[in-house]
Amino acid sequence: MFVFNVKGGGGNPPDVGTIFYESQKKNNKLVKPEAIQKHDQIEEILNAEPFLSSIEIVEKCFRPQNHSHVVAFGGGVKEKDLQSGTFSKAKLLSMLRSTREENKYLNEENKSLHDRLSTLKDEIKEIRKMKEFFAAQQPRVRAATLPVSTE
Repeated sequence: MFVFNVKGGGGNPPDVGTIFYESQKKNNKLVKPEAIQKHDQIEEILNAEPFLSSIEIVEKCFRPQNHSHVVAFGGGVKEKDLQSGTFSKAKLLSMLRSTREENKYLNEENKSLHDRLSTLKDEIKEIRKMKEFFAAQQPRVRAATLPVSTE
């Protein structure tokens, strides 16, 4: 997420100096003397040897890298430190299974309610037709039941 927020122009990723600066800044400037020194060192290497890859620049400034450490973001942070809130695979599978079962139940209930609503709509249509039929018959019934005058 961080790297995407400080992208260079044209969709190119930022250089190591920019990443280091953005990760170490406070109030838009570097505060710690060692951070200022490292940033200057990175910028110096970038200017002197622009053909080096990002990992080569990092290794020149910070030492050869061990893949279990995250560099230039506070140093010494291990991968397992970043995964503190994760669940085991078995727990995730169990959660997935229960979520799927709940979704299946809710979908069945939704279908049942939808079918019931459809049935009720059909019944209302039938009642309206019957009401219209009886309303149309009403004048004929009144005429037939009116008392006949014998005068």
